[in-house]
Amino acid sequence: MTIFNDLPWGPFRKGGRALLLLLGSAAVMTACGERSNDGVALPESIQKYEKTVTLAGTVTGHGGAITHGKVLATDEKGRVISSSTLENTNRYAIVIPAGTSLPILLQVLPDMGSENATPLTLAIADASLTSYNINPLTTAIAEKAKSLGGYTRKNLMAAAVLSTSVPDEDKTSSGFRGDPTRNYGGWH
Repeated sequence: MTIFNDLPWGPFRKGGRALLLLLGSAAVMTACGERSNDGVALPESIQKYEKTVTLAGTVTGHGGAITHGKVLATDEKGRVISSSTLENTNRYAIVIPAGTSLPILLQVLPDMGSENATPLTLAIADASLTSYNINPLTTAIAEKAKSLGGYTRKNLMAAAVLSTSVPDEDKTSSGFRGDPTRNYGGWH
């Protein structure tokens, strides 16, 4: 290995070969020694309703308020936990028994004669809330969460983000004429 003897730099001429070899092997070992992250995600805790609770809200379809139909509370496998009916109002209230584990689904089955006959779904994974409005967007979120792996809080949040969009007209201020301090609620 005469190349080291011909180098003009002092350290390589006088015992620097060992240093160069050490640095080179360290670089090779670092590049080859990548480890995968074997960390395990913490599972979400299973929530349940400790006491009997009444869930309430409104039901709206693509064509407006749904005023006739059935509201079912089911588990993920479709077993009915509780039921209620919509009679001349789009407001529902459904009683969920104590000890019911989450997630649960609220499913609205409109009467077949109504113009809003499309079934709607809402997935619930948080025991702290009791007011839920059911509409086509909640159905899209529930379907997306199911496709992401199930009705967990994490999947429902991701599905909500993926299921919504900002209309094109709200993305820019192009063509805005006026006082920018009054646009969008003033300066932030």
